Amino acid sequence: MKDPVNFGIVNLPMLSCSVIIIAYNSCDFIPACLKSVRDACEGIDSQIIVLDNGSTEPIIPEIKNFFPEVEWIDSKENLGFGKGCNLAEKHATKPYLFFINPDTIISKNAFREMLKFMEEHPEAGTVGCRILNEDGTLQWACRRSFPTIVSAVSKTIGLAAMFPKSKTLASYNMTYADPDEMIEVDAISGSFFCIRRDVYEKLNGFDEDYFMYGEDLDLCFRTKQMGLKNYYTPVTNILHFKGQSCRTRRWGSYVDFYKAMLIFVKKHKDLYFVPNFLVSFGILFAAFVGMFSRLIPKFWKMFLDLGVVAIWAFFILCYETGVFSTCLDCAGKSDVIIHSGSEDWILAILAVVLNIVFLMFRGEYTVSSLAGEKFLRYLIPLNLLIVGGYSAFRYFTQTPVVDGATTYLPYDSHWITLAVCSSLFIPLALLAWRRIAFWINYFYRIFAKKRHRSILLGGREDSLNNWFDSYNVIPGIEILGCVSSEPEKLSEENRKHLLGPLSDMESICNRTGCRELLVVSNFSGYREEFNMNWLDKLGMCVYLLIGNGKNGNFALVNLKYLR
Repeated sequence: MKDPVNFGIVNLPMLSCSVIIIAYNSCDFIPACLKSVRDACEGIDSQIIVLDNGSTEPIIPEIKNFFPEVEWIDSKENLGFGKGCNLAEKHATKPYLFFINPDTIISKNAFREMLKFMEEHPEAGTVGCRILNEDGTLQWACRRSFPTIVSAVSKTIGLAAMFPKSKTLASYNMTYADPDEMIEVDAISGSFFCIRRDVYEKLNGFDEDYFMYGEDLDLCFRTKQMGLKNYYTPVTNILHFKGQSCRTRRWGSYVDFYKAMLIFVKKHKDLYFVPNFLVSFGILFAAFVGMFSRLIPKFWKMFLDLGVVAIWAFFILCYETGVFSTCLDCAGKSDVIIHSGSEDWILAILAVVLNIVFLMFRGEYTVSSLAGEKFLRYLIPLNLLIVGGYSAFRYFTQTPVVDGATTYLPYDSHWITLAVCSSLFIPLALLAWRRIAFWINYFYRIFAKKRHRSILLGGREDSLNNWFDSYNVIPGIEILGCVSSEPEKLSEENRKHLLGPLSDMESICNRTGCRELLVVSNFSGYREEFNMNWLDKLGMCVYLLIGNGKNGNFALVNLKYLR
């Protein structure tokens, strides 16, 4: 064990830090993140480094131009989180490092409070703060214990949730500890934490064997091995709209998570007192259970889709063609079955399995959205390929049916045409029930008064039309229009949604009954100024609206948690 005094900060400059952000397909969210980082860096000797980590949708030049103080690094390939951080850290020059996810908004005092904490605790190697979800609830991953057999099993089968105050069963996420108290922990979250640069470099940075997930656990474990401590402190908050960076690789990120756990177990065998293969078996079991809870949380959608495909399969299996006798007294005449649908059970199973599996891995059952267009363009050719391929195989391998001097083909052009055309029923019916369910839910919320009435603040630069598109609306929210502190500067297309100037908010609220204001954060991170105390007096709830809203790609953040 090394003496932590060797890593003191006596001679280090005060309030000086390098901020490192690893971005992957984060174009919609990083402007708001960088705006909050810029505000938090006021009065601090800071350096901001952003690595665009091989994004398929890279950060556009317009965004980079809005943040000239940022050192931009572009990677042609996705290096993974750990390797990307190590590459960016080589450009760092300050004594403290902050690693921040791009899908976060940080408080204005975040850096200042965390740096003061590090200076007051020379034994600290890393420190993390309170990390909140968009609705203000605590993200339990901001303070963790190292995984054990008991904690992993209890978390997987739900015992940790049933007994949150148990130090044995709920040890992994430490739900038994008061989130308002500073505490030494085994590990903090990689989405936002501070580490001394000399410690980071002595550790050789993140272990690059981890692609995504697990590298923060590993770094904290090695920090403790050096004789330093990892701390959680509630002195400041950040908001993390979790998982935005892995929306475009949902299945890949799921595999990476459990792969990282296996790597961690292999590297740190001393944590466990049972054979390594038993720990690995437990992780694989958790992965299997988690596949259903994470990939298919919206079971009701899957059951309805199964019903739709089953209707088509029933039609195929019941379809029958033949030559039937109509003469009751004709001896020697009998019915000849040319084609029996029961022989096509393989086609029915293929259609059911491939459609449901495809929708599962496209992430359709992880969200409650009822839009549907994003899978329609894939399901039409998929079903044509399934039925067309099966029909072609049957046509060229069939055995003709002989009835006296007449020969019949079970799979003739009539059957093939009918089967292929009917396959379009599957994607169209899947879309149809979603449309019907959407409008039923829409009008139910209106008449039952379950939709929140909200107003947008913004519209000077970016188009607001996405937020008024019926199928892109935020669930449970009815957007009435927009206001602006300078309505004369609104673009022409946004002017049609204008309800009035921000200064008339009181009369607008009285007229519309609205009590929610959604502050639009545009692609430059800009958002219109407003007086939070004045809006509080009006009884308004104020949220920050981040993203473009397309395909549910947005985050709604309650700003009261960042004061």
